[in-house]
Amino acid sequence: MEVVIVGGSLGGLLHAIVLRQLGHTVRVLEKSTPDLLQGQTAGSRVGPEVQKVIHEYLKIDKPYTTTTNSVEIINVEGGSIESISTGNTTHFTTWSTLYNMLKSHFIDEENPLATYETERRVSDVAYDGEKVAVTYSDTKTRVSKIIHADLVIGADGDNSTIRKTVLPGINPKDVSYATWRGAVPVTSVSAASRKALENQVLVFRTEKGYTISGVYHVPSESGSLKPEDCQFIWIWYENMAEDTDEYRDLFTGVSGISLVPEALSAPFSELLAKTPDPLLSAVRERSSPRADFHDGKLLLVGDAFALFRPHVGLSTNQAAMQALGLVEVFSGKCNLAEWETKSLAYAEKTKTDSNAYGEYCFASKV
Repeated sequence: MEVVIVGGSLGGLLHAIVLRQLGHTVRVLEKSTPDLLQGQTAGSRVGPEVQKVIHEYLKIDKPYTTTTNSVEIINVEGGSIESISTGNTTHFTTWSTLYNMLKSHFIDEENPLATYETERRVSDVAYDGEKVAVTYSDTKTRVSKIIHADLVIGADGDNSTIRKTVLPGINPKDVSYATWRGAVPVTSVSAASRKALENQVLVFRTEKGYTISGVYHVPSESGSLKPEDCQFIWIWYENMAEDTDEYRDLFTGVSGISLVPEALSAPFSELLAKTPDPLLSAVRERSSPRADFHDGKLLLVGDAFALFRPHVGLSTNQAAMQALGLVEVFSGKCNLAEWETKSLAYAEKTKTDSNAYGEYCFASKV
């Protein structure tokens, strides 16, 4: 079977690996340049389904994550106000570590069934009753081509072109807050802050109800777990209505540095001070009523299917769950309707859990 995957980020690669292993010819079309893909500065939670794909398909035998078993809510002096058990051990790594692991496995030079192309912008998909025609262009030459596939996987993220073709009008919605995030090498952090931050997830609430959340210890961008190579990822969530001047200024190029609260716990202050160019993002969410289109010839997965608030860090796990679900479909253990039902249920539960966790971090209530 000829499979085209639109989107070559983590969700697309997870599906590419699973479908290639099933014996299908898989072609990945990614619109970004290689440099832009490698320039992602973000931590990533490695959920149970992601771990399962890596264990069963990549068979990685070396550590690639750091771990924690709790979330600590702290006060300005750094003392613990509350410890929240995560239940099972929570695993963290970096986006680039996961991406490089998945991509290198997928494009094994000895396997002719896999191709990964960057700078390919998909503009349309059309179904003729048998196959799906995918129209794309080279972003450098602007030359357009059409290829035909037995199956198209829409894994092109929150602003998905594929979703817009099959579900027009269902777009991500702002949820009235923004995030800043950054990464600081362990070697740049003082010994006192390092001791406070290593192998933990810390949450700090400011007086105005903002949350500094998700400081966690991760491998280096190359995947090294040597203590001197690791880094700290931080995320700051700021409540902010999108119809305010403050919000509009942030997203039209005005610096938000003056918004940083003064009374921060020392480790947080140090991390923010040592991040020269934090990444600003508007937080959005969206649900899709369907994941299966064109008689099962086009499927929406990952953020293209359902976009969550980032508090629980399970967007990549959603894609892995859907990829593993397709293994059951192709093996005859379930059908696509059941796969879609499971996808919808997972998305609804994760949305509810993430929103509740976010409310608790912001205001100590659900």
